Amino acid sequence: MISLKDIKDDFSSDVIIKGVTCDSRKVEPGYIFVAIQGEINRGEDFIDEAIRKGASVIVTSLDSDLKLDIPIIKDENPRRYLSYISSIVFNNSPETVCAITGTNGKTSTTNFLQQIWNLMGLKSSSIGTLGIIGNEEIQDTNITTPDPVLLHKTLEKLSNQSFTHLALEASSHGLSQYRIDNVKIRAAGFTNISQDHLDYHNTMEEYFDAKKRLFTEILPKDNYSVICIDTEEGRELSSIINASGKGVIEVGESANALNLRRLIPTESGMEIIFQYSGRQFSIPLKVEGYFQAMNILCAAGLAIASGSPSEKVFEHLKDLRPIPGRLEFCGFSKTEAKIYVDYAHTPDALTAALFSLRELTENKITLVFGCGGGRDRFKRPIMGEIAENFADGIIVTDDNPRNEDSDKIRKSILETCPSAIEIPNRKEAIITAINQGEKGDSILIAGKGHEKFQIISDKKIPFSDQEIIREVIGD
Repeated sequence: MISLKDIKDDFSSDVIIKGVTCDSRKVEPGYIFVAIQGEINRGEDFIDEAIRKGASVIVTSLDSDLKLDIPIIKDENPRRYLSYISSIVFNNSPETVCAITGTNGKTSTTNFLQQIWNLMGLKSSSIGTLGIIGNEEIQDTNITTPDPVLLHKTLEKLSNQSFTHLALEASSHGLSQYRIDNVKIRAAGFTNISQDHLDYHNTMEEYFDAKKRLFTEILPKDNYSVICIDTEEGRELSSIINASGKGVIEVGESANALNLRRLIPTESGMEIIFQYSGRQFSIPLKVEGYFQAMNILCAAGLAIASGSPSEKVFEHLKDLRPIPGRLEFCGFSKTEAKIYVDYAHTPDALTAALFSLRELTENKITLVFGCGGGRDRFKRPIMGEIAENFADGIIVTDDNPRNEDSDKIRKSILETCPSAIEIPNRKEAIITAINQGEKGDSILIAGKGHEKFQIISDKKIPFSDQEIIREVIGD
């Protein structure tokens, strides 16, 4: 049980606080209601409703002229204050929390890190695109980085269940909206950045600035960052962190710490050869793809940065399992074409998936993909051009059109990949691609990865790329 004095000690009133929310519909007696400015709604418009439901404290902006009979806290940034209050109301957390950000690779790196810890005998969980994972249980969050209340409530629940380690995906939305402020981060990782979410961030500079917050504002000064430096942005971020006096473990082909030397494809995955602290390691992996090798090295770096001995970390890399929907091998067609599913929904992710498959494919690559509606429209022709340049056969189909006209989405993609055929129905598109495949070919179904639904208008309709594949090949 906490009181108002625990949150703001200059209050004479000792009001008992029973919870916190920024959603007036969730207010209960004794709650703090934080009035934040949303994209559409103003939190202040719902204060009366919150009070009627029993709110005992209201948080609003500094410029508010609100006068009430209950305590009011005014703050320059109510969103950030919501995170602060949530960390006090739910004040327990796993001892070791690592946060990972980047356009592509967050989910894989987070999952690999959790696997490493579990293989080392550490009780660990993860929170991200795949949900909240712990003890083999998965709770869907419907969002990569949960809001501060759910996040801190989850941290406390995991701590009470004796979880000591947590891998957390930090999305650009989550960072710009201060969702993980006041989470005690032991180490932070950066995978890469490419065009995405410009419908929200407006420019790449704003998008990158949101990512930077994890390292420059949230991560404590004495804790390490793990940065993939094979991109200009990665090198820039590493330089910024070094200049601030914080430690960096660099990852990549040009890295001075976890230095990737070579990848050798094998029948069951690939062999990774890398250097660390002057020693060379050669480890067989059960996963495929250059980008997954980089994600594994990033995960290994985070495990080391958060206190695990490097020898123990590297010992368990051979046992890492593939990530659902991340260059996931789903079987062979009846004509012996290999079929893969990947979440690639950005230009860089699609490029990486196609480049990885090129190394694994004897003959042709057929790509089935679309773009989501209500998201960055500028990336659609870019992804069409990538498909035209790097795939041998292309089928443009629907992804999650949401409330956009799906015909217009496909048209935007087709402008830059004239060789593609258009099949709006995603199931039909997948079946067509599989039936056209030949021995030595690879078929890549991209865009939805692990998702078990398709969003059309405002409805989630059950749909799984993997299930369609199994129907066709008979597994």
